[in-house]
Amino acid sequence: MSHPAELWTWDNCSDKIRSLPGRNGLPEIGVLKILGYELDAGTGAIKDSLSGKPPQMDPRTYRNVSNTIFYILSAYSATDNTPLSGKYISSKQFRGTKFTERSYTGEIMSLVRHFESNTDQLIDAAKILGGGAVNFPTGDVAIELYVLPMVPVTVVLKNADEEFSTEAWIYFDESIESYFDAEQTYFIAHLTVSRLIEAANC
Repeated sequence: MSHPAELWTWDNCSDKIRSLPGRNGLPEIGVLKILGYELDAGTGAIKDSLSGKPPQMDPRTYRNVSNTIFYILSAYSATDNTPLSGKYISSKQFRGTKFTERSYTGEIMSLVRHFESNTDQLIDAAKILGGGAVNFPTGDVAIELYVLPMVPVTVVLKNADEEFSTEAWIYFDESIESYFDAEQTYFIAHLTVSRLIEAANC
């Protein structure tokens, strides 16, 4: 499904989002947290805990971040408590991606550009957002963030060597397909990368 800003508004999404407290690992209280944003499930007001201000327009997509949050949470409300599989997949392994796959090139380039010279900064940014470093079978540095309680995102960096430039990858637990389609997961990845960069700049 596409992401027109005029569709993913609080008025259109409030009923679904108000069903989330106490479900899918979320607390019973009416404040939903997603990558350092805090959404009041009663009013739809969102606060950015990094800046203390409401979310701003995303300079790359020209959409208000609020629309993306409503979009993600609306989809998250449609499925209940699918357990984590422990199996990592990339966006290219999603079902149906030959029809809906989005390029993650921009997100990968942003990760490399901002963190290749200081991988410790990536770990620090992840900690600010409630995540941290993890062991991963490939790469040199890996961090994991729980965008939502049942939705971990893993970012892996491999340092440059004599043959190859710095590389980055974004992975998801296979169970993410129970909550989101490939299009929705792209917006999760985009928001995750943006927030890591913002946290690193705090």
